[in-house]
Amino acid sequence: MNQTELREGGESMTIRESVSNYIRGLTNETISDHSRNLFADGLLTSLDVLDLISFIEDTFDFQIEADDADMESFGTIDGIVNLIQKGTQGH
Repeated sequence: MNQTELREGGESMTIRESVSNYIRGLTNETISDHSRNLFADGLLTSLDVLDLISFIEDTFDFQIEADDADMESFGTIDGIVNLIQKGTQGH
């Protein structure tokens, strides 16, 4: 298994799939455009970001720095995946 995959429920899942599934659970909406701005479209709130940070830190075993918790990193699924990939390099 490489760093872009994780095991969840016995199945291999990419970071993108894991994040997409979590956001689908928060928003009850499937996001097919991973560059879609989740805040501008009203899908995520600041409270959702706190939940998302907890999920990321627990699932991918790294701490998100306060400087990284910005609109660029958390505004899109692509941004979130990039943040996770940077944060897990070297693990």
